[in-house]
Amino acid sequence: MEIYIASFAGLLSSLLLTIVYLADRYEREPIDLIQNFFLSGLLFQLVLILAVNALGGAGPWSGAWLLVTVGCAAIYLPYQLRKQAEMDERFDGIVYSVAFLGGATCVIHLQNLPGVVAASQYRDALASGVAPDLRDLLILITSPGLSAELGHGCVVILAAVFVGAVIGAFQLGGRTLLQTVVVSVVTGGAVLGIDLATGGSWTIRGVMAVAAFGVVLAFKRRSVFKDRPQPLERDVLVLAVKTVLVVFGAALLATVLLQTIAEDPVGPGLLGDGAHAVQTRGPDPTP
Repeated sequence: MEIYIASFAGLLSSLLLTIVYLADRYEREPIDLIQNFFLSGLLFQLVLILAVNALGGAGPWSGAWLLVTVGCAAIYLPYQLRKQAEMDERFDGIVYSVAFLGGATCVIHLQNLPGVVAASQYRDALASGVAPDLRDLLILITSPGLSAELGHGCVVILAAVFVGAVIGAFQLGGRTLLQTVVVSVVTGGAVLGIDLATGGSWTIRGVMAVAAFGVVLAFKRRSVFKDRPQPLERDVLVLAVKTVLVVFGAALLATVLLQTIAEDPVGPGLLGDGAHAVQTRGPDPTP
């Protein structure tokens, strides 16, 4: 089952990076740099989960834990992007923020999806050594649990768009680093807070998606490079294949690490009772 989940998360991440790269039509960012930010986000989320597990055990990474992910990223990214020489237009903040939190979202899916699949009555569609039943697999993909999990990922990416917009506008507008960090954290927290307060309403998410799309269009129309769009690199197909291999390889490695964590839970989580952690210990010998 884990190989299917890793492949699914890798596919989603590859599509996200493709969209990010193609959307940056003017003065495209280097693909290698986008890959690096994705891998940094993936490692960042792995470290968060490892730290939480060491302190008290990590169950599904959702709800308030998503606030932790976005909040920490909103603190880290302004520092990192201030040192980035390629950061020469406001839209670049969105590119790198989405790539970074895209890596974090990949790990979040790898952490949560095994529990979602295990709770489904169609989990045998991904059972090891069994030929997948396409009908059951389709029902599993459209199940409420998986839809909710993908919805959480969408909200994190929307938060990344708004946080990246703040970073790009503030950094290139001459604001201080402290101002950029504070407004980035407030913006990311507001997006996640609204989603939590409305119970994950798809209507509200749709409104936020439209707003995020409007921000992207506004930034692109005011790009200082809009009069000279940059063509795709000549070796773009080679770079695309390399990106896919990097993403899938990172997803598989993250899956192995998360499985190791799941097989050795520490105890109750900091924000919950850790009931969703995978228990592998034998039965209690006490009658």
